[in-house]
Amino acid sequence: MAAYKLGVEVVSAHDLMPKDGQGSASACVELTFDGQRFRTAVKDKDLNPVWNERFYFNVSDPSNLPELALEAYVYNINRSIDGSRSFLGKVRIAGTSFVPFPDAVVMHYPLEKRGMFSRVKGELGLKVYITNDPSIKASNPLQAMDPVSNNPPPTPAEQIAADITGTNLNTSQEHRAEVKTLHTIAKEVHHQHHGHLPASFAEQPSKYAVDQMKPEPQPPKIVRMYSAASQQPMDYALKETSPFLGGGQVVGGRVIRAERHASTYDLVERMQYLFVRVVKARELPDMDVTGSLDPYVEVRVGNYRGITKHFEKQKNPEWNAVFAFSRDRMQATILEVVVKDRDLLKDDFVGLVRFDLNDVPMRVPPDSPLAPEWYHLIDKTGDKSRGELMLAVWIGTQADEAFPDAWHSDSATLDDASAVTHMKSKVYHAPRLWYLRVNIIEAQDIAITDKTRYPDVFVRAQVGHQHGRTKPVQARNFNPFWNEDLMFVAAEPFEDHLILSLEDRVAPNKDEVLGRVIIPLTMIDRRADDRIVHGKWFNLEKPVLIDVDQLKKEKFSTRLHLRLCLDGGYHVLDESTNYSSDLRPTAKQLWKPSIGLLELGILGAQGIVPMKTRDGKGSSDTYCVAKYGSKWVRTRTIVNNPNPKFNEQYTWEVYDPATVLTVGAFDNGQLGEKGGEKTSSCKDAKIGKG
Repeated sequence: MAAYKLGVEVVSAHDLMPKDGQGSASACVELTFDGQRFRTAVKDKDLNPVWNERFYFNVSDPSNLPELALEAYVYNINRSIDGSRSFLGKVRIAGTSFVPFPDAVVMHYPLEKRGMFSRVKGELGLKVYITNDPSIKASNPLQAMDPVSNNPPPTPAEQIAADITGTNLNTSQEHRAEVKTLHTIAKEVHHQHHGHLPASFAEQPSKYAVDQMKPEPQPPKIVRMYSAASQQPMDYALKETSPFLGGGQVVGGRVIRAERHASTYDLVERMQYLFVRVVKARELPDMDVTGSLDPYVEVRVGNYRGITKHFEKQKNPEWNAVFAFSRDRMQATILEVVVKDRDLLKDDFVGLVRFDLNDVPMRVPPDSPLAPEWYHLIDKTGDKSRGELMLAVWIGTQADEAFPDAWHSDSATLDDASAVTHMKSKVYHAPRLWYLRVNIIEAQDIAITDKTRYPDVFVRAQVGHQHGRTKPVQARNFNPFWNEDLMFVAAEPFEDHLILSLEDRVAPNKDEVLGRVIIPLTMIDRRADDRIVHGKWFNLEKPVLIDVDQLKKEKFSTRLHLRLCLDGGYHVLDESTNYSSDLRPTAKQLWKPSIGLLELGILGAQGIVPMKTRDGKGSSDTYCVAKYGSKWVRTRTIVNNPNPKFNEQYTWEVYDPATVLTVGAFDNGQLGEKGGEKTSSCKDAKIGKG
């Protein structure tokens, strides 16, 4: 695997502090990361230098990347005094804010002070990203490319004296009008999945070269909430419970720790399950007259049974299916794993393996997974020449790795388990949303069929199911001007297109399309600040088919002048403002580090109201949904139980305390009257939320 490298593009600096006593500075940038140091060239007598230099650092340990930081120091080089340097400002970027190359854009970071007596101003433009492209080599070390000075760096006392001296030399500049920076940049971004580096990064060259800034966040306001339970009926008031959780028992709102160490499921009650992993079979016998076999496996524990899918004409099938039977409802002491042959009239018995539940081993993570073993199939007479079945049987808890993907006995009906795919627990991640800004400026050289009138033209825009249009403009010179802004919402991975059509209103209810352009959203630049986006001209295509020879004769075509950008400096509100769970801007580079971890244990529910009728009785197939930020979680469905127990635990990273976690309970509409049949609407009904 190719080694990871940190790419840093030093683009430019703006409005630096004069340091040479003549109202200017000769600046260079020194980069430091993971024990490596690089330096740009010196730009003489320039307070707004432009470098456009690129450097690559080796990442010694990718797993330690969130603990590292990139530091950029801006110095003024005084060549007349043996290359001595004075401090102009610094930028520190935490490793948690590094992003893959496709997501990287130029960010302008305000320069920070190094000491109490430092006077700095201005900003530094950097583009920082992670890459594992094997064709990229690390840059040369600083010692081999440092032409500025061989002197050792100044001590802190010497640097403070230099800062004071530089301040005195520039007292004449104090009365000048300074450009005050009212923006700052978030220097740390907590990486997804607890800061671990992704397994791979996309390495396609990016066209993004937009600068980004972010307003300085205000400290959160503390709002004290008071419960109104005393004013509610007792049925709706909060009730104290004392469940036995993984970390101990809750008594009086406090957790009394258990003797054993807390695990990752220390917020829920421990539930035991009998796990059966059916891997594959071999050398199964012929069952039909034609010598074919359509095998499947039936796992039976008392009245509960789970069935694998069947294979046609296969004597060595592979299933890799896991079944989990809750021990709370288990009354049987024998586990039977039966191999059957699917037939039209009646399925034929092939063989079985029988286990005594008292002999099944216990397994609790972090124990290693139990290795499957081959077992001889036994027929009804006790003959073992019926082939072999690879199985693994153990007793575990909901913390087992096999639990999320397993078939569950408490989530399936006794008659039919065909709807099990709609009943498993799932985790969803909503895509990031961006604001798409479309500034329609003007059009040139429009051509209409009726030359006896002035065209009344407008532009219609469409992104997916979103529509927008400009106001009509009468183009007396055939070059209409609008300068109107349209706003759309686009979702990653930007599979939609921006469709713009120039239309002429020829009658009150009739519009004629003069030209159209289709722009992929992946070709639009991204930005995260209020810097100006440069406009581009787009040629419009004819809406109808025309003669190719006639098209070649036409030297000019209608053009549309646009400013387009995906704005990532804001948060796209996709939920109620009173119950927002995420207020971060879209651009990852602007994310602050997380302030903590939210852990949620969904224990269960009591007194669920029947939501449907099954076998003449009221029934409810309940599951819970929790949402915070872009992450949704859904528990498994508990079938036909008014007091379901889920005991599932989930985590979220928290970036803002003034956010809301939403939890709701729903009735699974994928199950009908017989448990496996879908209802006509197939819509899940809401039971309640909190």
